[in-house]
Amino acid sequence: MKQLSENDAYENYYQFVGATKYRKPLFYDNEIRDRLSCIIADIFNKKEEIELVESTVAYNHIHVLVKTQVDPSKVGQLLFGASSRILRKEFPVLVEQIPKGLWGGKSFEPIVDKNHLDNCISYIRRHQPDNTKI
Repeated sequence: MKQLSENDAYENYYQFVGATKYRKPLFYDNEIRDRLSCIIADIFNKKEEIELVESTVAYNHIHVLVKTQVDPSKVGQLLFGASSRILRKEFPVLVEQIPKGLWGGKSFEPIVDKNHLDNCISYIRRHQPDNTKI
């Protein structure tokens, strides 16, 4: 997983971005997007040391903002590993479209200050599913 910045995290906030393999629009279906949103929430609800702040699912990528003291690479492994495994099991059509794994590009970046945090929250809240730009 790519770390986009070496900055220290403001109050332990991190933004994760994951793009589908080959940037395919695998989450075009509302049912798949809704289920992925639930999976993301479930993953972090089970981990009291990781607080899910905001998340959104677009047609070909996700944005997830968390607050945690857990190493961000471990958070990313949990997020991308579990979401891929569960979603591909529940929606075999995804396996047909991308046989080897769901996620292509995966990255995280520490939030650097209050302004960055506010901008990130605002961006995720207004992000539309058909916005294919990361």
